Amino acid sequence: SSGINAEWPLRPGAETWTDKNSVPPRLALTAEKLTRQGAFILQTHEHFIIWVGRHVSEIFVNSVYNVQAYSDLPDIAVGLQHHDNAISDIIHDLISLLSKVRDVPTTVVSVREDSRNGFMFLEHLVEDRSDGQISYFEFLQKIQQQIG
Repeated sequence: SSGINAEWPLRPGAETWTDKNSVPPRLALTAEKLTRQGAFILQTHEHFIIWVGRHVSEIFVNSVYNVQAYSDLPDIAVGLQHHDNAISDIIHDLISLLSKVRDVPTTVVSVREDSRNGFMFLEHLVEDRSDGQISYFEFLQKIQQQIG
């Protein structure tokens, strides 16, 4: 990995992250790590991008986005309001810590898995690329070009 991007799961079990002064373990940036039941945050030079899987729990979308269901989320949202609950606290604490560690802007962009804007997240999955093969994102672009 180039060190430019880092990805962390926002999923059950994240509550075990108790040391708010140390960065929790990150995932390797591959599409196979993404699950439709989860949400993942990716840090780039410009943004934090939260990718929300279509089968993420209603508790998560309600706690983080203050909506009842995944289908109520906009395709893309800029900014992330803080809500008075533990899940929102954890996400905001993580973003705050990562911003301090990397000294980068804290613009947060959320995208739904089925959004046309999902490429904003997928294009950063650099570890999907191997010698002589196209990345998952490049594969999706090719398919999209062939379809329409």
